[in-house]
Amino acid sequence: MKKYGSQTPTKSVILDYKKSLGNEAVELYKKTGRSPFPWQEKMVNDLFAINDEKLWTHSKFGYAVPRRNGKTEVVYMAELWGLFNGLNILHTAHRISTSHSSFEKMKKYLEDMGLVDKENFTSIKAKGQERIELTEHGGVIQFRTRTSTGGLGEGFDMLIIDEAQEYTDDQESALKYTVTDSDNPMTISYWEQAISRCSQSIKAN
Repeated sequence: MKKYGSQTPTKSVILDYKKSLGNEAVELYKKTGRSPFPWQEKMVNDLFAINDEKLWTHSKFGYAVPRRNGKTEVVYMAELWGLFNGLNILHTAHRISTSHSSFEKMKKYLEDMGLVDKENFTSIKAKGQERIELTEHGGVIQFRTRTSTGGLGEGFDMLIIDEAQEYTDDQESALKYTVTDSDNPMTISYWEQAISRCSQSIKAN
């Protein structure tokens, strides 16, 4: 029998909701040949909660999980859903190596789903600024390292703040307006936390 650690966060603030698109994201993720842990699936359902107007219940969503416990898989599920639903996504990280790793992981997940580079999607490799675009669905995801001016003048539907423990005020000032023109924006921030159980906090606009 497989043994798992705690599947519930030590702290969690979730707004009430009746409907979620989380199952769609989970089913897409499973097409890569992977299955989420129970806590990951629960978090994705919370993340993808929608209201009666079909807008995100949590337009800002943040969580902290100890190192090497699968925290980024939640974001990969969100990004896969976004790509297949035509969203424009910006995935930012503090380190070039982190940004590049997420680019390679997303590319691998698409290939594991049976998609072919230059046929079903296009990818651009340039460390610090990488890009994937789905040919049929039109979804785009850009992977970048954060700077005090990066993102100015651009518009996205989903903003990812990886390594949020390194997120500076100058970087936030440059990035927070990149999703303001979206009809249904979402910002996801996540960071490492040196504790034995996962914690999660959510803020909605």
